[in-house]
Amino acid sequence: MFMSKQLLCLALLGGMVGHAVAGEGAVAAAPDASPAALERLRADALRPLIAERQTYLPLFEQAYAAYPALPAGSLESIAYAQTGWRNVVPENEDPGHRHMPLAYGVMGLYQGGGFDDQVGEGARLAGLSREQVARDPQANILAAAALLDQAFRQARKAGAKAAPEALLARALQRYAGFGSGDGNIQSYARESFAYSVLDGMDRGVREEGVVIPQHAMDMEKAFAPERLRLLKAPLLTMDHELDSIVAEGVTDAAPQGRSEPVQAKAVDFGEAIWNPASSSNYSTAGNAASAVILHTMEGSYAGAISWFKNPSAQVSAHYCLRKSDGQITQMVREVHQAWHAAYHNYYTIGLEHDGYASDPGNWSTAMVNASARLVRSICARRGVNCASAWKGPGYSYWNVVPDSVRIKGHGMLTSNQNRYDPGQYFPWSNYYSLLNNGAPAPGAASNQYWVDTWANAPGYASPTSTAQTGTLNQGTSYVYCKTWGREVRSGSSFNHWWLKTDLDVGPANQWISAYYLSRWGNDEARDNDGYDLPRCEVLPYGKIGEKYYAMGGVRSVLGVPKLAEMAANGGGRFQEFNNGIILWHTSTGAFAVRGAILQQFWATGNESRWGYPLMDELNAAKSPVTNQQGRYQYFRNGLFLWTPATGAHAVYGAILTHFENTGRETRYGYPMGEEEAWGSNGRKQVFEKGTFYWNPQQGVFVQ
Repeated sequence: MFMSKQLLCLALLGGMVGHAVAGEGAVAAAPDASPAALERLRADALRPLIAERQTYLPLFEQAYAAYPALPAGSLESIAYAQTGWRNVVPENEDPGHRHMPLAYGVMGLYQGGGFDDQVGEGARLAGLSREQVARDPQANILAAAALLDQAFRQARKAGAKAAPEALLARALQRYAGFGSGDGNIQSYARESFAYSVLDGMDRGVREEGVVIPQHAMDMEKAFAPERLRLLKAPLLTMDHELDSIVAEGVTDAAPQGRSEPVQAKAVDFGEAIWNPASSSNYSTAGNAASAVILHTMEGSYAGAISWFKNPSAQVSAHYCLRKSDGQITQMVREVHQAWHAAYHNYYTIGLEHDGYASDPGNWSTAMVNASARLVRSICARRGVNCASAWKGPGYSYWNVVPDSVRIKGHGMLTSNQNRYDPGQYFPWSNYYSLLNNGAPAPGAASNQYWVDTWANAPGYASPTSTAQTGTLNQGTSYVYCKTWGREVRSGSSFNHWWLKTDLDVGPANQWISAYYLSRWGNDEARDNDGYDLPRCEVLPYGKIGEKYYAMGGVRSVLGVPKLAEMAANGGGRFQEFNNGIILWHTSTGAFAVRGAILQQFWATGNESRWGYPLMDELNAAKSPVTNQQGRYQYFRNGLFLWTPATGAHAVYGAILTHFENTGRETRYGYPMGEEEAWGSNGRKQVFEKGTFYWNPQQGVFVQ
């Protein structure tokens, strides 16, 4: 293995990915965030989805047969705009991400919760049960057809001489299920939904199992000219107080809506008219604007606009982006705090993207490119470092990443349990490149270790074999791990360690003696940087292996593996390393636990009591008493906090809830001990700056 060959192998490593899960037996590669790996992941997820989509085609035909007045392609295009042709079952979606009222089925029908009860009304019109409409694709499509048929008949009755495009646009606005009232912005939300459906019919769609027949639509007949320019504009700004909309990117555009006086100001992304917005769903408090958080709407673009206008929503984002063409709607000024990320609102700018995190086909080129253009602008104006964007893979579970990552997903934030958007299919590697002028994201850590050999080393099929199978050429080569075997000796020099590698001459996965290593002595086996090589018998694999190599392998804080992976309580897996453990469960993913937090975790009941970790250990705020830097780690059933002065202790239950809601360690400092009994039926826990008390009668209070 000459150096040139080694470097070639290293360069190609980014195209290799392992999908083994914990408990499988394969050696895992580091998590691969490359475009090729993501495309393989998407393809794997799309195959069953494409097959599922094929089953919808006859169901659409049945619906048209039952409601023959409906324009061909309208139902298919509604399904595309609402769900991307996925049978949405909210219980199977992220239960914690409810920025919008939940949608059901292929057609994305609402069931109240702030929008219309389309499930109930559609069930009534079609003569079906609510449960059928919410769960069964055939019933869901029939109910949507009944709703659209009713809206179409009403529109035709009100404007019999209107062009077919105009009638359908009006019917779709009646059908939309949101945007109560006739306000300008709510009208725009309904119009945006109608535009998306008509646009799909006009273009026609044949992609990944989705089939929308092409029917030419004259958009100028469907919408008034001043409304159409808003619908097509690349960027919109909205003033909820004045109920006005301004088109950005259209130089001669004027505000559409009420005629109250307006003040010309530069908007955050481009030049346009901007007016102060109401604070119904966000705060006008100052925003440090030092990080950008990416979300998915878990619904449609038009629905999100309507929902963020609804005062009862109590959620918002700074920007919304449309999947079909990348249109951007700004709904909150960057200097204000949108309500999109819990206690992270004060320093983050939120971007909501059209669609669903669990949809492998959600991330259109137009939307990803528009999102990157917007974030590049934020980086330039707000001083956010675009090179600090997340570089790794996406996740289908909550996975907290370090605070140094300033452009990341909703599911990468602390205290955002049950969030994972924008999900595992978001193209982070490509996004990083778009943000950084084409620079590729740095590669992931490797499970290969580089060593120098002072001579050509004979290769063998096993550490005990004496029949040579090939040769590893002198020079710099990679090895995978070591194991104890027969002695190789010459005079006073000897070595019992054997190294697994791929030979230059001969097969892969063979063994050479560590006797041939240039830099180390008797019975030593290290890489060129002096790190001890892992033993092959305890080599991490599956999800635990992915986590270990992503942390840096033997170079990580965990050091070398100590024991082989084994079963943990509650159906998970764990592996012990010299300086900690990695715990994995299918519901949480794999995370490291180490140091004082690990010792206290073990001493107080381990995963049997605390459940599995939800994140890696991170820096907490400095103690207000000692000014010492603290550390914290969330588990399913509690929060562990540590400083050198206080040690590590867990906070959980009602005391934890009050602690989180009233300022955490910044206000109260760190726990001085574990929670203990108080009185006949209460509990208490002492912190550096107060004692928390709880009983059923009084709840939690601090003294």
